[in-house]
Amino acid sequence: MNNILSDKVSIITGGGSGIGAAIAIKFANLAAKVAIFDVDEKNGKKIVSQIEKSGGTASYYNVDVSNKEQITAAVNEVMKVYGNINSWINSAGVSKIIPFLDCSESLWDQTINVNLKGTFLCCQVAIKNMLPKGGSIINFSSVAGKKPCTEQTAYCASKYGVIGLSQSIAKEFANKNIRVNVICPGIVETPLWDKGLRDEYAIKRGLKPDEVMDYFLKEIPMERLCSYQDIVNTAIFLTTDMSSYLTGQSINLVGGAWMD
Repeated sequence: MNNILSDKVSIITGGGSGIGAAIAIKFANLAAKVAIFDVDEKNGKKIVSQIEKSGGTASYYNVDVSNKEQITAAVNEVMKVYGNINSWINSAGVSKIIPFLDCSESLWDQTINVNLKGTFLCCQVAIKNMLPKGGSIINFSSVAGKKPCTEQTAYCASKYGVIGLSQSIAKEFANKNIRVNVICPGIVETPLWDKGLRDEYAIKRGLKPDEVMDYFLKEIPMERLCSYQDIVNTAIFLTTDMSSYLTGQSINLVGGAWMD
């Protein structure tokens, strides 16, 4: 198991923090060569340094996923350094809780550009480079991409879109040995929550910020939040031959809170 990703090359967007960082660290630990695409240079390089100190192989590229030129340029560098790309994980994302009538056009554009357009552009570049030998793409949606959430209109729209996008290209490239699947987590305590989501959700529900996570727990049959490890384990499964007959699927990681 320790070398299950030996000599495999993985590109991870949003790999400088949160879910993306957790995946990058674990993949490197399993002997993958990891390329982190992130706009946060400080955090991206920090994760690379952490991986290298543990004996892994990683590199950082400053990439805005809504900019195809930046994506393409970075991929060209990855190909020069590491060679063939085996897997691509699109975990870069933004989220904000705000009433629909207060959602500005600029917030809408930012959310769609990062969450949906960014996934679209990265999938285009990934597939172009995977066509000769195949590969696995993992996109990130959310339980909010399967059921509506009030005051998260732009986020829900982007995440519903990710699922539709993923299913479409999964079907189109299934006979090219390119698999595309989606991970749909429930509540994960990522840095986004610490940077404002917790306070925004507390206002939405009339709670104190320190009551928010307990509020969510009441709705989860397994009585715990989704962890980084839950997501990492699923990403390993979807990246390897253990899921070789699986494509176009959206996997809920919600502890039984949603079953569709």
